Amino acid sequence: MQPVIYSVLKEYFTEIHSNPIKARIMSPINKEDVFVFQTSLYYKNHNSADAYEPSASFTSFATAERHLLQYLEEFQSALDMGGTIAKGSEI
Repeated sequence: MQPVIYSVLKEYFTEIHSNPIKARIMSPINKEDVFVFQTSLYYKNHNSADAYEPSASFTSFATAERHLLQYLEEFQSALDMGGTIAKGSEI
């Protein structure tokens, strides 16, 4: 399997419940019509063994951005309801 090199298109820095979160929207350099997002922290339920990590890809930047912002809102809601944080990537 060949490695995929991403171009970072936009980065976001926010803080939710005193937890600094960095997020970015990226696109593979060889596929201009594919967009993904990545966050430095993930949330998980008390019942879940694995951290929730968004793994979907999108066909437009606007859709990826909308889903990222929705993910961050759900992250905050999960913490408001007593959810826990899982360490994510080192971005």
